[in-house]
Amino acid sequence: MRYNGNLAYDWEFYENTARVQKKVTEHKQQTKAKAKAKAAKLHRTVSICAIMLALCAGFMISRNVAVYESRNEVEALQKELNQLKEYSSQKAFELDQSLDLELIEETAKKKLGMTRPEKYQIVYVNIKQDDVTEVTAKEVEGIKGAISILAKE
Repeated sequence: MRYNGNLAYDWEFYENTARVQKKVTEHKQQTKAKAKAKAAKLHRTVSICAIMLALCAGFMISRNVAVYESRNEVEALQKELNQLKEYSSQKAFELDQSLDLELIEETAKKKLGMTRPEKYQIVYVNIKQDDVTEVTAKEVEGIKGAISILAKE
């Protein structure tokens, strides 16, 4: 205990000490509250960042999975297309091999009673009106060459 100069208790000192201790206790509580608030804010910030990172990673993974699945599907369809092309060319070859013109002519003569036209017979062929014929340069030059030879004589 603190005494005044006359051996009496110094009550002001004790009141001030109590006030100071009360202020120190309040200050400690405020500091603890601020530290808790700061820790809670930091925890929220870290949680939000972790959630955003997880969402971004999930989005990127889902996009990569979609691209990977699409590539696999394209490769499977490409393989199927190649197999079908191979099958088609094989069947076309088999069809070409199976066509025997002599057998067709024989069948036409026996079953259908068809005959080849003779040299004295006229064979008419229907040609579409929009068909076009081309004259090559050799044929034109051949005609010019023949005319020029005849003209010289």
